[in-house]
Amino acid sequence: MVVSNRVRIIVWLILIIGGYLLGLLIDKYVMLPCSPVYCIPVGLILFGVIFRAAGVTGRYLSVYGKSSPDKSFGEIDRLVTVGPYSCMRHPMHLFLSLTPIAIGLTTLNPGLAYIIGPVETILILVMAVKIDEKESIERFGEQYIEYKRRNPAFNLNPKCLWQALSHKPPKKHIEKHKPAA
Repeated sequence: MVVSNRVRIIVWLILIIGGYLLGLLIDKYVMLPCSPVYCIPVGLILFGVIFRAAGVTGRYLSVYGKSSPDKSFGEIDRLVTVGPYSCMRHPMHLFLSLTPIAIGLTTLNPGLAYIIGPVETILILVMAVKIDEKESIERFGEQYIEYKRRNPAFNLNPKCLWQALSHKPPKKHIEKHKPAA
């Protein structure tokens, strides 16, 4: 069962908007500190990290995950095992899952930043593994199962995290790349 990108975006929006509203409700009854002096800058820095990692990991998927540069966004037909994907299976999901926390901090919504956001982060990571793992096994078969044995879904090792934040590969399609067996 393949979940379309449209469905994924709708689920993300529901989580973010619902989490924001639930955070406001929590804020009404529980006074949690969130000073503009530190919440907004920390939230903006977190957004910068999220966007950088999404750009780097997305470029790796675009360059190494397509057998042809003509394939559209999301049409990955080759298993990517280089760059940040060499040390974890879902680097993009790891960073994107922090979005509710960043929104809570920048909008001074401590209920979202401190309570709902972390819960949503865990939920997003669980959904990513459950849905993407099944799709990847269907798409790549034994190759993905072996990759899964070698690499954790998420890796908080600083060297691995740095790979998701460092240099993007070149934009042009690389024909000679062969996924690791």
